Amino acid sequence: MSGGAPDRGGATPPGSTFAPDRLWPVLLALVALLAGALAIEVLVRGRTSPPQVVTIDRGVDTRVSADDDHGDGDDGDDTGGGVGDGALDDASAPLDEAHGRARALAHRGDLAEAVVAFRKVAAAHPADGRVEGELGYWLLASGDAAGALAALEQARTLRPDDPLIALNLGVASGRTGDTSGAEAELRRALELRPGYLSAQIALGQLLRRAGRTDEAIAVLEEASRSGGNEPRARALVALGRAYLAGDRGGDAADAFDRAIQFAPASAEIRLGVARAFLGTHHAADVDRALEALEPAIRMAPDVPQLHAAVARARLAKGDAAGAEQAYEHALRLDPAYHYARRRLLRIALDREDFPRARLHAEYLLRDAPDVPEHHFLAGLVASRDDRLDDARRHYADAIAKADGQYPEAWFNIGLLEKGAGNLDAAIDAYRKAIALRPRYLSAFNNLGLALRAAGKRDEAEATFRQALGVDASYAAAWLNLGELYGDDKRWDDAIGALRHALEAKPGYPRARLNLAGMLRKAHQLDEAITIAEGLVADQPRYVSAWSTLGAALDDAGRVEEAERAYRQTLELDGGHTGALRGLAAILRRDGRVAEARTVYEDLLDRVPDDRGGRLGLAEVLLAQGDRGGCARDAQLVLARSPDDDEARRLVATCTASP
Repeated sequence: MSGGAPDRGGATPPGSTFAPDRLWPVLLALVALLAGALAIEVLVRGRTSPPQVVTIDRGVDTRVSADDDHGDGDDGDDTGGGVGDGALDDASAPLDEAHGRARALAHRGDLAEAVVAFRKVAAAHPADGRVEGELGYWLLASGDAAGALAALEQARTLRPDDPLIALNLGVASGRTGDTSGAEAELRRALELRPGYLSAQIALGQLLRRAGRTDEAIAVLEEASRSGGNEPRARALVALGRAYLAGDRGGDAADAFDRAIQFAPASAEIRLGVARAFLGTHHAADVDRALEALEPAIRMAPDVPQLHAAVARARLAKGDAAGAEQAYEHALRLDPAYHYARRRLLRIALDREDFPRARLHAEYLLRDAPDVPEHHFLAGLVASRDDRLDDARRHYADAIAKADGQYPEAWFNIGLLEKGAGNLDAAIDAYRKAIALRPRYLSAFNNLGLALRAAGKRDEAEATFRQALGVDASYAAAWLNLGELYGDDKRWDDAIGALRHALEAKPGYPRARLNLAGMLRKAHQLDEAITIAEGLVADQPRYVSAWSTLGAALDDAGRVEEAERAYRQTLELDGGHTGALRGLAAILRRDGRVAEARTVYEDLLDRVPDDRGGRLGLAEVLLAQGDRGGCARDAQLVLARSPDDDEARRLVATCTASP
């Protein structure tokens, strides 16, 4: 962040004995120091300062969604840069007193009041594209990309040849998901002003995010070759990030080093380097991020974004307590730093500290009630805390605040309703999420699960296939398709789908487990045993894998090994019904009827309606000469299932004369 050009004016102090030619260097040094202090002051405030929109921003917190059928997905990160690519030219005289007041509000960081003031100025001067452009800029800085887009489109109509408006319109378009529109506007800005560094940086970042890494590198390499020190440093940080995306770690390190050389006193540049390293999710890069942050914090210890970046690094290293401490520090510096508060809410949820999570959610709703994400998070907290009506209300509010455009909220409504047993409502919610985001893989997958639970098996199969049409390597859909086929005893189809799941996600534990189970049911016992043995070797405490291994070994006639596998299952989980049933059956067949009876009774104490356990106990009682007890247990099964041939046979045997 530039501190501005040194003021070369001033007079020699009265009584000074310095010669003028010796005084100038001292004055220059003092002015440069003052300029640096002013730059740090802007950083400390964490506010916006021309000529760049949000140099150290409050972080990007992407909407949260659930994944598959058992979670709420991952949070966004404060990678920054997305808002901070635009520019503002407000050096001209204000149109009137109200315009000047709006600018003053914005520059001291009161963005909410500033936006209101700029709207009034724009209404008073409807033909002035410059005011609409400023309004769009500050809306973008405040996080309202949709509002910024509308204002900047109006500004473009009034000032079609303004490269600043084209730049900020490109940034706003990118923020609202219109990548092609964003690219077109950024390239238009470069046509209107060739070599426009901010537009080059924004275009390079857009291309990188779109996966067009080589194009991004070409644009950013050109941007890094010219301009002042601070802009070149920003370009080099963006270039380094593109190199990282292209697996060119050495080139990235060189770019980051050059960026710091161009702006050694800039905490912002070091923060950008740290965020770039954190974005790779590699352990070594987390350490590099912390190395970049240490001097930045010494330069600007009161900048909350720096402490938030430290928190991200600590969380990546598994230090949740350290991350929480750093986020709390960031909030002490700026209680309105919503990104840090959202992250603290997440940490509280992870440890099931619902009262604390709720306090954070309530603060966010009070402080920024128009942000859809805050209502979404309040819904997430309520859902985890089993306050389902509150969760429904908050999710509905999130959708309303987003003008209906919140697929993740519909997704989480689907999760909530499925968990509550309201399958039709869950199916409807997942379909609404997909209508808003046609490539929403998790929504397709969970819709398939809800349809399967509702008995709509053909629709479920078609839905899983739709997900695979979007991404043929989506392992969760292959897994659930395999389970669906298994329900229908389509063993070959199930085995094929599960093999696809493992191709898409090698080592996938649940797919390995299910494949072993399906192979066993298809009587391919050798492979079933091999897969299950490999799974328990890799995960010795995987209870279901031990139970599946026991069943496959029992089917293969390897009874002693099967008994050991079942007993290992029960060591890990004494109430595992499959292992209790399997072990009791082995004991009964081996003539150890007293021990078998104890195991069956343990099973039935836990699950009184277990068919296998009840019929097994009837067999044991018959072997012990208790025909009345045998008939009683067999009749209990027959009462629930009148067509159960095995239960009918046992009733007849137990009631027959000896």
